Amino acid sequence: MKAGAVIIGASHAGTQAAAALRQSGWQEPITLVSNEGCLPYHRPPLSKGFLSGQQAEDQILLRGEGFYRDQDITLLNRAEVTQILPDRQEVEAGGAMLPYTALILATGASARRLPVPGHALENIHMLRSLADSRLLKERLTAAERIVIIGGGFIGLEVAATAAKAGKAVTVIEVQDRLIARALPPLLSDYFRDLHIQNGVAFRLNARLDRFEAEGGHVSHVLLADGERLAADLVLVGVGSDANCSLARQAGLEIAASGILVDACCTTSAASIYAIGDCAAQFNDHTQMVMRVESVQNATDQARTLAAHLTGKPLPAKGANWFWSDQYSAKLQMAGIMRDGCDLLLRGDPQSGTFSLLQTVDDRLVAAFSVNRAGDHMAARKLIASGALLDRAVAADSAAPLAKAVVEMEKA
Repeated sequence: MKAGAVIIGASHAGTQAAAALRQSGWQEPITLVSNEGCLPYHRPPLSKGFLSGQQAEDQILLRGEGFYRDQDITLLNRAEVTQILPDRQEVEAGGAMLPYTALILATGASARRLPVPGHALENIHMLRSLADSRLLKERLTAAERIVIIGGGFIGLEVAATAAKAGKAVTVIEVQDRLIARALPPLLSDYFRDLHIQNGVAFRLNARLDRFEAEGGHVSHVLLADGERLAADLVLVGVGSDANCSLARQAGLEIAASGILVDACCTTSAASIYAIGDCAAQFNDHTQMVMRVESVQNATDQARTLAAHLTGKPLPAKGANWFWSDQYSAKLQMAGIMRDGCDLLLRGDPQSGTFSLLQTVDDRLVAAFSVNRAGDHMAARKLIASGALLDRAVAADSAAPLAKAVVEMEKA
């Protein structure tokens, strides 16, 4: 087999890397290795549109089957990579040796498990893959009492989907507010109240003690304070861990719980690269090495790497951005939340249409917009440019956020 680009992982990062390489003029073979048995797909709908039945499997595919054939990309499904041999520039996958000139690790992350008694009972779910969502969707239909462990994005999106389907939903969160790692308190309170209005119950500052069973299935969730919640189905959504086992086996440097890469996504080993959820990279806006789990980051890193490997100019870096859909609220985030920032509110949260801006020295560092897409798009540009804001204009929700600029200069 002729050496070329071997990409381990066929989610957003891996699939975009394959596409971007061809778009950038890469002429060598491309092999995309997946341990799943389906075409690569979008992950965000797994907790929303696909789970609710609004989207079918063929509607969440990243690319149709013909794309891989037309672009001469070999897609190896159901193939487990067992080892990387950096000295020989080979990968062992599915019992075969794959030579590479460029090895791209897009191994993603895995849902974090809770090591408490009863965690392996039937009807206790995690949500990371299409197979997870298929099973959860099937069992959600018959369940009536849903307990969700973790008040982050996955937990709340599934809570919204289940509540809209008429299920009784309780969310257990160990912290004193929801989505505390990603949202300021005002937004945490807004989404808590939104869920309560839709019938969801919360237990904040709550610690899980164990799961109880009847007939091998989960029947109750027991909290540390002694409260016992009946449950037909449990979803555990308490974060994720980067899949770094192959990287460690190959001797790659690890930092911030991910595979350390430079600005071009190069690892500590020659001809080996990492992108997406598994990669830890210096972030220009937070000034720290970190993993960023988002479709946008995976796509941007894939395009940057493709440009680097084909000798093309690197694309400009933009602000990180994310989104979440819960009921009728579309939350769009630009930048990454920081502590100790000045806050500026545009609009009224009671109206369901508002933005909360975080600034440092009158420069926008993060923006959280609910049903204000225009603010979100403007915020991405303002954060990337380091623009100095006119706070009076920025606070006026009737004025376009893009107009709230004193001057444009690099931060």
